Amino acid sequence: MINLSTKKLTHMANILLTVLFLQSCSSVKTVPRKEHKRISKKIKSSLPPKFENFDRKPYPNEAFVIANMIAIVQPELDEEERDTVASQISLAIKKYKVEPQIIVAIIDTESDFKADKVSSTGDLSVAQINVDVWNKEFLRMKKPIMIKEKIKCDQEYALMKMAEILNIIKKRYEKKDRRWYARYHSNTHKYKSEYLHKLEIRMKMLATSTDLNTQVAQSN
Repeated sequence: MINLSTKKLTHMANILLTVLFLQSCSSVKTVPRKEHKRISKKIKSSLPPKFENFDRKPYPNEAFVIANMIAIVQPELDEEERDTVASQISLAIKKYKVEPQIIVAIIDTESDFKADKVSSTGDLSVAQINVDVWNKEFLRMKKPIMIKEKIKCDQEYALMKMAEILNIIKKRYEKKDRRWYARYHSNTHKYKSEYLHKLEIRMKMLATSTDLNTQVAQSN
């Protein structure tokens, strides 16, 4: 009679369990690459649409739509003040062809719609325009330069100049930069990416607003 020690028996049992495990693994069928792609595509197609193209969605550039957008991103703003700035934005983007959701997201990111805001780098008004920097570009383009004091005290003028600047950026970069409007803040990749994230938070608020989309649907 063979006398096996407890240690040897344990070792043999471990080997047997390993063999059985490997055999069971070999019987499992892997999903072919084509089938995996098909399943992945089906899962993706069932997901709700992303808001990544919201910046291109055609919204009316009318004041009442813009006022609703402002109310979503900045609900604390006084109603009279909101309606005034909405009318001023409407005039500016009708002239310079900028999407209302883009300019509302930028203003809220830049200044929280505070007319008297002055940044550490000297950016002024709700539009947070750096007059010194942009006047150099306006001179280069042979455009009339901006008046700094007027940017400070005349909100309609400041928003008109903001729309003009965005229009310049759009024409210059739209074809090669999908998120061209983030250049309003910076052309540096790092700062532009951080800024874009802030804009996307606000655009998602607008994109998922039932009130806004219902209002637009009723106006069409």
